[in-house]
Amino acid sequence: MPKKASPTKKANPVPEEQWSMPVTFSQSGALVSLRDFTHSRVPALSLSQLTLEQRAELTARRIELQPRFEVAMVGAGTVNKERALAEVRAQSEVGQLLIEIEQRLISNLVESATRKE
Repeated sequence: MPKKASPTKKANPVPEEQWSMPVTFSQSGALVSLRDFTHSRVPALSLSQLTLEQRAELTARRIELQPRFEVAMVGAGTVNKERALAEVRAQSEVGQLLIEIEQRLISNLVESATRKE
């Protein structure tokens, strides 16, 4: 019996607003958008090359650029935009978790944006 063709999985497209959001820094220290990073328009640092301070700065900038920001965290409760920025800048335990979440999001965005269809 012939095998049925399985439907191809289409990757989730990157949301339009994410293309202009920063995902890393250039070698000179300027923020680099997802669009510029994926099109290699600017020599940029990989996520693994970023210092903790750069990761915190990148996360804070991405939170600032969002019109609304709110996340519920076990043990920390609901974290609104103002609190998130304070926690990230202080690099508190909650801030470090937010930085880790944002780094994973950025990794997924870069992977989705560069995936060949």
